[in-house]
Amino acid sequence: MVTYYYRRGYVLETDIMKELEKRGFYVIRSAGSHRLCDLIAIPNKNMLDNKPLCIQCKKTTKPNQLPKISRKELEMLKKLEKEYNVKVLLGLRYRFKGRWITVLVTPDEYLAKKAKLKNKKVKN
Repeated sequence: MVTYYYRRGYVLETDIMKELEKRGFYVIRSAGSHRLCDLIAIPNKNMLDNKPLCIQCKKTTKPNQLPKISRKELEMLKKLEKEYNVKVLLGLRYRFKGRWITVLVTPDEYLAKKAKLKNKKVKN
């Protein structure tokens, strides 16, 4: 079972990695490190925002739910962003209304999306 979960994470990481490489980033995958950053994306010199990206990838198979990220992990990612002059993004993959969605969002955008989904559930 562990191999299955590892494979799902690997597929998400490589999908995001390929997309960033198409956009001109040099991407390093931190395989099996259990660190805050699954991917480090370094922009080329022609990019306007030339901060490196620290990307934490998360996936869920539960329909209409965002992947779970603890408050502690989000705080650690924000601290990393301040201390090391990097831009932190979350690479999320989830099912919404029957479709797989993959997005890159900031920790604050993640919290806003999570609150919005929670409000929709309360109303229903």
